Amino acid sequence: MTQPSLNAQEQMVALRAAYPTPEFVAERLGQELGELEATIRAAQAHWHTPMPGREWTPAQEAEHAVLVNEGSGKLARLLLSDKPIRQPPEVYGVLRDGRRVAPPGTEPVGDQTPEALLARSAATRELLTVHAPANPERTYFHPYMGQIDALDWLRMAAYHTRHHRKAMERGLAALSASS
Repeated sequence: MTQPSLNAQEQMVALRAAYPTPEFVAERLGQELGELEATIRAAQAHWHTPMPGREWTPAQEAEHAVLVNEGSGKLARLLLSDKPIRQPPEVYGVLRDGRRVAPPGTEPVGDQTPEALLARSAATRELLTVHAPANPERTYFHPYMGQIDALDWLRMAAYHTRHHRKAMERGLAALSASS
């Protein structure tokens, strides 16, 4: 078992400062999901066009965000329950050119319609809408952050959704400017 890097530990401290309470996390996550859905709607004209400075199309970027949100919501619900937790092998994620590579199971194909991803995103909202107090006794391994609890999984979902939404917005702006 490897420990998360010092950088990951620093990132978790920053993430907890940016999303300090369960109530704040819930509010921001709701806002980010709404903004992601608006960005998916706005991306339809360039849905399968690779975005400048990104490896992915808007379809792939949105699919990845939704896949991660589905997993994060399910994990948060599991961690908040009294069900037993079966830990995965602690295999840390890969960096390529200083950027995190999508872990197995979160790699997008990009073949889903905006409508299908909007429906899946709406379904994840229910999974992610949960009050999650900090609980270091119930954690699950994250491939870049190590063992984190339900609240930290929701923090990661809010941050991750924002990150990919912003990437899509920048990519779409660049595509529109070049058209």
